[in-house]
This record gives sequence, structure tokens and C-alpha cells, in this order.
Amino acid sequence: MTAKDFGDTYLRYQESIKKVLNSKKIYDEDLLHDTYIALYEHSQRADMPNFPGTFVEFYMARYKRREVNESNYEAYSPEQMAALDIIDESDLAYREQTGKRVDNLIRYFCEHPQKGVRSHRRACKVLRLYRQGLTECEISHMLKISQSAVHQQLESIIERLKLIAKR
Repeated sequence: MTAKDFGDTYLRYQESIKKVLNSKKIYDEDLLHDTYIALYEHSQRADMPNFPGTFVEFYMARYKRREVNESNYEAYSPEQMAALDIIDESDLAYREQTGKRVDNLIRYFCEHPQKGVRSHRRACKVLRLYRQGLTECEISHMLKISQSAVHQQLESIIERLKLIAKR
């Protein structure tokens, strides 16, 4: 079924589909659109002799799946959400301690060239730029090297830093 045929068929049955869903008290506009997309993708693989029935079945399955997913979560009031949003001071101390440790690892890495590393200076530049918050793409433009080279360099650096941290 072509996209145009599918759209025309849907428009032909749209009101009757909405009536069925409203009668079951499960009508949701967003879910209707999601079902339309899913059924269109399904229609490319299977024949649909009963379009309205198939549409409603697809909708019902998605509706039940959404109900199950939503039942797995507890609804919190705005007051409860605000209480959960408070920053834990011990978490900040841990983050600061971790940040200092990472800084020390980076300093050690840059001051002690590793055996078998061809471009230690460039690795340090990449690491410092990445630590400043630049993306791999921005680093590649700045250093005039490919983005994949930056990515590989960062992966290699991270592995070496893990080894240094274990010492």
C-alpha cells in the first residue's frame, strides 16, 4: 500500500475509528498519531483487509502497553519532586574528590610520556581540550586532524589513564 493509499484509507475511516475509541473511553490524539505511523509501517509488510478493525487493534495494543509502562512508575506531587531535587552535600564532596583525582591523573599523564606513544604532545592537547568541554568535532577542527583520529586518541588515552589509576 502506498503512502497516499494509506492516507486516503485512513481519512475514509477516521471518524468511525474515533467513535469506537471514544466509546471505549480510551481516545488519545498522540496515541492515535503513533498508531497511524506504526500501522503504516506494518502495512508495508502485511495486507489489511479490515482497515478500521486492524487500526483499533493496533491502537488497543499500544494503549495497553502504555498503561503497563505507566503503572510501573509512581506519580509524585510537586512537593515530593522538590524534596527529591535537593542536592546532597556528600555527593558534591565525592564529585569534587573525583575531579581532583582526575586532574591529578591528567597531570601525571602529560608529565610522564608513555612508552610506545608516538604523539604524546598531541594526546595531551586533545585531552586538555576535551577536559575544557570541546567536542571531538571542535577538537578535530582546531588541531586540523580527523574526527575519528580524535576519537581514537581519546579512547587510547582513557585506557592509559585507567592503567595509571590502577597503580
